[in-house]
Order: sequence, then C-alpha cells, then structure tokens
Amino acid sequence: MSDPTTAYARRIVKAPEKAGPLHVAACQRHLADLDSQRRKGLRWEPKQAARAVEFFSLLRHVKGEWANQPVTLQPWQSFIVSNLFGWRNAETGLRRFRTAFVEVPRGNGKSTLVAGLALYMAFFDEEPGAEVYAAATKQDQARIVFDAARHMVRRSPGLLKRLTVQEHNIYHLPSASRFQPLGADAHTLDGLRPHFVVIDEVHAHKDAAVIDVLVTGMGTRRQPLLFEITTAGVNRQGPWWAHREYTRLILDDRNQDEAWFGLICGATNEDDWTVPATWKKANPNYGVSVKPDYLERECRKAQAMPIYQNAFRRLHVGQLVEQMERVIDRSAWDACGDTGLSLSDLSGLPCYGGLDLATTTDLSSLVLVWPDVDGRVVCWPWFWVPAETVAARVQRDRVPYDVWVRQGHLSVTEGNVTDYEHIRQTIRGLTETFAVSDIGYDPWNATQLALQLQSDGVTMVPVRPGYKTMNEPTQRLVSLVTAGTLRHPSQPVLSWMADNLAVSVDVAGNIRPDKSKATERIDGMVALIMALSRVVTQSAVGPSVYEARDLLVL
Repeated sequence: MSDPTTAYARRIVKAPEKAGPLHVAACQRHLADLDSQRRKGLRWEPKQAARAVEFFSLLRHVKGEWANQPVTLQPWQSFIVSNLFGWRNAETGLRRFRTAFVEVPRGNGKSTLVAGLALYMAFFDEEPGAEVYAAATKQDQARIVFDAARHMVRRSPGLLKRLTVQEHNIYHLPSASRFQPLGADAHTLDGLRPHFVVIDEVHAHKDAAVIDVLVTGMGTRRQPLLFEITTAGVNRQGPWWAHREYTRLILDDRNQDEAWFGLICGATNEDDWTVPATWKKANPNYGVSVKPDYLERECRKAQAMPIYQNAFRRLHVGQLVEQMERVIDRSAWDACGDTGLSLSDLSGLPCYGGLDLATTTDLSSLVLVWPDVDGRVVCWPWFWVPAETVAARVQRDRVPYDVWVRQGHLSVTEGNVTDYEHIRQTIRGLTETFAVSDIGYDPWNATQLALQLQSDGVTMVPVRPGYKTMNEPTQRLVSLVTAGTLRHPSQPVLSWMADNLAVSVDVAGNIRPDKSKATERIDGMVALIMALSRVVTQSAVGPSVYEARDLLVL
C-alpha cells in the first residue's frame, strides 16, 4: 500500500532548507528506523497509521474559514499521527511511542490536532475504561483543547450518536471511557489512571509536578501516551526546556530512547526572522492556517517596537529568546558600544550613579552615567560577586562568570556572600576620582550601605522601584539606545544584561524593569536606569536661579 508518511519524510530530507533542522531530523529518524526496524525490534505498520489519520475525516473544524468542514490533516500533522500509531513493538504489537514532544509556532493548528487525538485515544483505541485528560497550568487553558473536541463531537452526527457530551466531560457509557479537562489548580490529581494525556503549552509549567503525577498514574495501562505540545518558551528551569533538550539529543542521534517521539518546528537563531523564507521554514502550515500577510504585519510591528520583537520571534518563528519581551534591541545596543572609550577621559566631568545590591543569586552592580559628553550619554559599569560562588553560578546559570572574572569585567569579593565593605571602599575611591553628584539606590536592601556611604561624604538618594520613579528613566534608556546617543564600553556583563532586560507594563502604559519576568540577570540595567533617574530628576529641576543672577533684596 502507499506510504504517505515515508514519502513526506523523504521530501523534507531532500529539501532541508524548507524546514527547521530538528523538523528535518525527525524525518531522518523515521527513515533510519525503517532500515533498522528488525534490529531494534520494531515494526512499521502503514495500515495502523492510515486508520488513525482517517479518523480525523469524521471530525469537523470548529472555528475560522473552515468551520463545519471536515478536518483534513496537513502532511506534517499526518506525519505525527502516523508515527505515533504506525510504529509498533514487533513482539507485542503494542505502540512503540509512550511520550511525544511537539513544538510548533502559533497558528499551525495544534488545538485541532490534539483535540482529534484525544477523541481517538478516548473512544477508538480499544482501551477499556480509558481516561483521557487535557492538562494545563490552569483549568481555562485545559478547556481550550477540551472545548474544541466537545464542539467537534457536536458537529459530527456519527460521534454524537455514540458519545455523551457534557459541559466538563465527554464519555462513552458502554466502555466506561471519558475525556475531560484537568488544570494544575485542581484540588487533587491522586487516583487518576490516564490512558492518554495532552499537556498543552508545556512552556507555561513552572515545574514538572503535574506531568510527573500523570505519568506515574499511567503505570497500569498497556500502551499509554503522554503528548506534550507547545510553542517555544523562555523558562529554562521548567519542564519545557528539559524535555526539549532531551528531544533534541534524540533527534541529533546522541541519545537512544525508542519510546520518545519528537518534532520541533522552528527557525534557528541564525536565520533572519524578518524574511518570508524563514517564516515558511518555521511554520509547517504556512499559507494554510498561518497567513503570510498576517506575519508580514506582525514582523513590521516587531521591527518598529523592540519590546515586541522577542514575542514575534518566539511565537511565530520558533526561535529561542532570553525573555518574553525584548526591551533593548541587541543590534542597536551593540552599535552604541565604543571599545575606545576610556575612564580617564571622563575624569572631572559631572556624573550620577545607580547602585543595585545583590540579594541571593543577583550580582551587585554600580553604573555611573555622564549625561553630556560630546552630546551623548556615557555609562560605565562595575560588578561584584562572592568568590566562592563563581563556580556554582557557572554551572547553575550556564553563564561564563569565571571568564569575566579572569578578564576583569567582574570583581570578586572574599567568601560566599557579598562583601559590602569591599563595595563601599570601591565606591569611595570612585567618588574621589570622578565628579559624582549623587548615587541612586533601592532602600529595600541597600539602606545600611547607603548610610555608611553618606557618612563618607557620598550623596545617596533613595530610588524606589515603582512605575512612578522608573518609567521615565526606562523610557529614556530605550530612546537613547534607539537613537544611538548612548555610549558604553562594550562590557560583556552589561551587554548580556541589556539583552535580558524585561519590563512590567501598567494599565497606563508605564514601564519599569522587572527581575521576576527576566529569565537571566538584569541587575546592571537596573543600576543604569536608577542612574538615569537621577539624571532625569536633575534635568527636571534645572539650574538654580541664583546661578544666573545675584540675590535680590527688597
């Protein structure tokens, strides 16, 4: 019989420039397994694959331009379904794959795919008492897949005669099988015996607690399947990154796990995210459910608004980015770098400072800002880290702190906690060398050091981290970088933090730096913004009237 799955895999492998590298690798894996299936104890059964794919023709689309029309899977979707149901254990005849990880940009029809899979697994997989769940971080998110399936059943007369559809449950009484949504915020997950679980938007899960409970509950089933589907994420401490990396190693043929299926659709970070060729490469439904004119509009918006750039790259191109919202465009930041900048040239010129002290995992940071040096704003950073924590931080953050220490970009203090006295002495020395008007600091964790520096003759000004105080200097920083009127010494620690900078936005559109939203450190940028807040404040105050004339006596 014809084998459209294998034909699709060959087409992708022959034209690798038309798909992302991990998409191509998934197809290469299928072809390689065909050649080695006997040795691996596997068996490829195209009839079983076709049966599962044909089931979707019983369903009808729920939303958009295809509403009420029969579902026809796109070739990449058929490839997934065929792999999951066509590959079998040669000895037992049971399905090979027990876990599937699929990452695909937004708009490629993943809800339709997983809703159909859930219905098939619940009611057509010949599993008595099948328990099928759509699971997510919240019940509302889980309902997206469930509601799509519920509406599909209601629009398919054959299914509606067979199944009972309720608000929170679809079930088949003769087989005691059911499908329902499940949120991580449910009261309890104990006692579940899942046959099939869809984990929607894995990147939103902060930890693997829900996934682990559901997988553990699958132990009594003959051939259970966990299906994780997601857009690209940013949280590298959660299950998304761990499962993505595991999938990548399998697809790169550096890890053998015959029970794990993976397909990752997306461009590489080296691809130009502004061109249609990259959009097509990343989106397997390009020209179908993913509209070129929509991506063109969103791309123009991302180019005009750096704060939206990372969202576009992550959600629509599948590229890996450091945080959800890009505040500083990295190319614009790099263009402001000046490796010829020298501190000696800044001696005697008035400047302002911002001090951000470390709590536990942060770096302590000081940034001085000279507001007018040949018509541009100049900044220079200093960073400190406890010496005994450097090696652990390198392992935990996967950031070259040790290299930065050796290069002199990051200073170490003795011990395993930040030595504030060391920082105090450094700041005293800087104020003796440079004309520091004052230094802004966050009173939440720097009051004691601020009082000590005040006694040393340094003017310290509290700068609270709210929208009222931080909006204008944050906006000023973005404007300076965009206009190219900021100069910095291309210091790698500060440049890394510039790329990490994330913000919160209030209902009025005010912004402020937000460490909780950043996946990496932004302490130096917070210090820079506090220094700019002092510049902004002094500019608003303006010079004293008595600098222009003498005291008048009436």
